[in-house]
Amino acid sequence: MKLRSVAMTGVMSLAGLGLVGAGAHAVFTQNTVSSQQITAGTMNVQLSTLVPGANLSANGQTLTFANFGPTGSSFTTGDELVTITNYADFTVSEITATIGDSYDSSGGPLSANSRLAAEAYICEVSSGTVIYNGLLSGGLYTQAIVGSLTAYPGPGNTDSYTINVYAGNAVTEACGSATSGAAVSGVNPSATDLSNDAEGGVVTPSLTVGYSG
Repeated sequence: MKLRSVAMTGVMSLAGLGLVGAGAHAVFTQNTVSSQQITAGTMNVQLSTLVPGANLSANGQTLTFANFGPTGSSFTTGDELVTITNYADFTVSEITATIGDSYDSSGGPLSANSRLAAEAYICEVSSGTVIYNGLLSGGLYTQAIVGSLTAYPGPGNTDSYTINVYAGNAVTEACGSATSGAAVSGVNPSATDLSNDAEGGVVTPSLTVGYSG
């Protein structure tokens, strides 16, 4: 009796192992994949102007107007229009406008260069709006600006600004007496003639417009 009992136990064990093996073969696996190609665009904002004698850098990002002068105590460079075009393949945002001046200040604050930089005025207009109109020395800071240029050649891919450096009773077509707001032609009564101390002075004003994208 004992031998038969042992034999039956062995058969049941084998059957149990067979059932476990059959269940393992019923498991399926599968993978799904989602992907996306990302391409970074290239910034390409360039300047242009119709002002005679202006020199444009090879990359189109720096514009230098012809030297002006010698001048009298009252003068104006004229409203010099610059066009900005976004040739990038994505929209860029205007973020800053910075007025600057460059001159040899080694002679100290009473030198002719320093006096000219302190007494000259600058008119800055962007798309018909006066951004700044006052002493060059008073505008040497970075201004936050809001605007955008769409990708070329779509509509809205260009902007413009005008610069005029002047002194005395010179007429500016873009600023006049306005310090902000809509452009207006006329004389700025706050602007005085250059003093004798500014005679022979040399200064190079500039405007830098910053973009992000």
